[in-house]
Amino acid sequence: MLLTVILFVAGFIILLKGADLLIDGATVIAKSLRVSPFLIGLLIAGIGTSLPELAVTLTAHLTGGGDVGLGTVIGSNTFNILAILGLSAVFVPLSFKKQWVDRDLVWNFVSITAVGFFALIDGVISRFEGGVLILMFAWWLYQLVKDRDLPNVKEVKDLLPLRNAFGYSLLGVAGVLLGGQWVVDGAVVMAQSAGMSEALIGLTIVGIGTSLPELTVTIRAALRGKQALAIGNILGSNIFDFLAILGVAALLKPVAFDIALGPDLAVTAASALALFLVVKFSKNNTFGKREGLLFLVAYVCYLLFLIARI
Repeated sequence: MLLTVILFVAGFIILLKGADLLIDGATVIAKSLRVSPFLIGLLIAGIGTSLPELAVTLTAHLTGGGDVGLGTVIGSNTFNILAILGLSAVFVPLSFKKQWVDRDLVWNFVSITAVGFFALIDGVISRFEGGVLILMFAWWLYQLVKDRDLPNVKEVKDLLPLRNAFGYSLLGVAGVLLGGQWVVDGAVVMAQSAGMSEALIGLTIVGIGTSLPELTVTIRAALRGKQALAIGNILGSNIFDFLAILGVAALLKPVAFDIALGPDLAVTAASALALFLVVKFSKNNTFGKREGLLFLVAYVCYLLFLIARI
């Protein structure tokens, strides 16, 4: 148990350092390639920090622990929206561009509802439906590349050579993944010792644990004034989780959906819809401190709901 605690603490330290390296590298890449930090946040930070969810979901699905895999994706996305964005907004109000709201926040909600629709029809996400999810993900990527969202920059002065920036980004992703894994491993051991069920561990410990990379990168980016990177990280991660991860899982093997997870999926969808409505109808598309606190309270209420179900 002592070794578990040591790895748990060391994991957090590696997470923080890895997040800083990822932010530095991603910022330089965005400037060098003349694309927005938001786009880099979606593709590099968002997908990169979702690798823990990918690994956990596919491993659990292929080895018979499907409830852990589904619970991880659902729990992670709820945590991303309510807790991570909520906590970030408490420290630094987050300003969304209109394009992010009308395209990516909409896609965030659509990806969740698509999975819910497929899962609730017959309790299974089939291989065909998994292919549809993958095609939806590809179409979203096409829209990103087509729009590009170019920054208003006439002259680029990099802090690092581009090759070094890619190295920093890769090292940063490796750091947040390794640190996150150590933290998750320690938390799961302690949760299993307490007698928690697979689904509950997936929704809480693993779901939150695999979101630690997103949490660390998003808050560090927001505090350093990299709001576009912070927001892109969360939205990219959420869309990747539901469309790409569950799509690939279903292609490999149809995903059975436990109806007991229905309320949790509904909470995730409601959270995504609430985020869209709050930002869409706020002044200057801003997600501020008050809204952040409300989202945090909502997540605490959800956790109490989960505990009551034990």
